[in-house]
Amino acid sequence: MIEVRHVTKRFGEGVSAVTALGDVSMAIPEGQFFTLLGPSGCGKTTLLRMIAGFELPTEGEITLDGAPIGHLAPHHRPVNTVFQNYALFPHMSVARNVGFGLEMLRRPKAEIKDTIEEMLALVQLEEFASRRVDQLSGGQQQRVALARALAPRPKVLLLDEPLSALDLKLRKGMQSELKRLQHETGITFVFVTHDQGEALAMSDQIAVMSAGAVQQIGSPQDIYTAPQSRFVADFIGDTNIVSAELLGYSDGKARIRFGDRAAISVNAASMALNPGPVHVALRPETITVTQEDAPDVLLTGTVTDSTYFGAGSQMLVTLENGVQVHAQVSTPHPLGARVGLQCDLTMLHVLED
Repeated sequence: MIEVRHVTKRFGEGVSAVTALGDVSMAIPEGQFFTLLGPSGCGKTTLLRMIAGFELPTEGEITLDGAPIGHLAPHHRPVNTVFQNYALFPHMSVARNVGFGLEMLRRPKAEIKDTIEEMLALVQLEEFASRRVDQLSGGQQQRVALARALAPRPKVLLLDEPLSALDLKLRKGMQSELKRLQHETGITFVFVTHDQGEALAMSDQIAVMSAGAVQQIGSPQDIYTAPQSRFVADFIGDTNIVSAELLGYSDGKARIRFGDRAAISVNAASMALNPGPVHVALRPETITVTQEDAPDVLLTGTVTDSTYFGAGSQMLVTLENGVQVHAQVSTPHPLGARVGLQCDLTMLHVLED
C-alpha cells in the first residue's frame, strides 16, 4: 500500500541543517497494522507526517497504492490522521464531529447520516450521538476521533501516539479496540508509538527506528525473539546483554565461548561478524535459576536483589565479573544465595553492535 523509497528529511540548510531521516526505505503491505516504533527523536513522527503530506521529503519518494503522492496536498491524499490530542470540536456533538469530514467533502446528507450511524456502531458509541464531546471521557473522545477519521473510508489511517494520554487500564482496552477496528475495516493502519508493549500487542509488522534510520522490520515475534542489533534487543522488552567470544560459524550457527561453557552453538543476527568479542542477548523469561553445580549451567553468580511483580518475581544475579543479569522466576532464591543460570540455547542471539 505504501512504499518509502530512499527518503531523507533535513530541517534547515547548510551547516545548521538537522537530518531527521536518512535514506529510509520500507514497504507497508495493504490491510496490515504496521507500527513505527522507537524512542523520541528517532524520526517516526516525521515519517508519518510525510505520508500524511504535512512534511515533504528532502530526497526520495513516497508512493501510495503504486502512485507517487509527493505532489498531493494533505486533503487530497486518501489518508486520514488521528492525532495525539484528538483535535475534536468541543462545541459540536459526537455525531457532528464524526460527520464533519463528510460535510467538507460535500457528500449527500443521506449518506452522511448513514455513515455516522455506521461509524458510531463500529466504535460502540451509538447512545452518545447527541452528546457534546467535552462531556465524554478520554477513551470515548478517542473513539470519536477514530470514527471521524474512518468515516471517509481512507485507504490508510495514520495514528500518531493516540493512546499516550490514557491511563494504563484504558490504554490496554483501547489496544484491543484499535486492533478490532483495523481487522473489521481492513484499512491499512500506520501506528506511531514509543511503547514497546503496545507495538508487540497490536502490530502485524513493526519497524524499529533509531536516530533517523530503520534498525529492523519484522513481525512482533521476529523482532522480540530474533533481534538483529544490540539496539533492537535492548529497546524491545527486558533483555540482558552479556559479553562472549565468537569463535566462528558452523551449520548456520555461531560458535561462541560463553560463561562456564567452553563452546556452544547459538543463533546469530549476522554471519558476517569477525571472530572476537561479541555480545549475546538473553531474555529474563528464558533463564532458569538453579543450583550452582547443576548440569548445563551457563553462568554462575550471587542473588543480589528480588522484585515481586504479581505473576512472579524478577531476580537480579550478579556474576563474578560484576555484570548483572535479570531472571524471571516463580519462586525467588534468598538474597546472597549462590546460583547457576541455565538457558534454552535457541533463545540466545549473537548481536551486531
